[in-house]
Amino acid sequence: MAKYVCDFEQVIAAGEKLVTMATELESSVTNYSSKIDSDLSGWTGDAKSQFTTTCTAEVEKAKANAQEAKAVGEFIKKAAQSIQELDEQYAAISI
Repeated sequence: MAKYVCDFEQVIAAGEKLVTMATELESSVTNYSSKIDSDLSGWTGDAKSQFTTTCTAEVEKAKANAQEAKAVGEFIKKAAQSIQELDEQYAAISI
């Protein structure tokens, strides 16, 4: 019977890196958004309104993408752990 080999630690580490990257992205987006809002405090009129609307939409998209990337990273980690557990259970079976 063929044996498939997977470096579970490496897969789990990749999932953790994705979660970390997504968390940092979300934090950076929030930080930049706050700075932009602060910089816009002196603006008035239609230009401010239009820019604020567009900026808010882009910030929400970036945050949604970061949350999705975080969810993918968590899924990768959980999937790798589940496969590893099954692999260990099968290895313990004596036929």
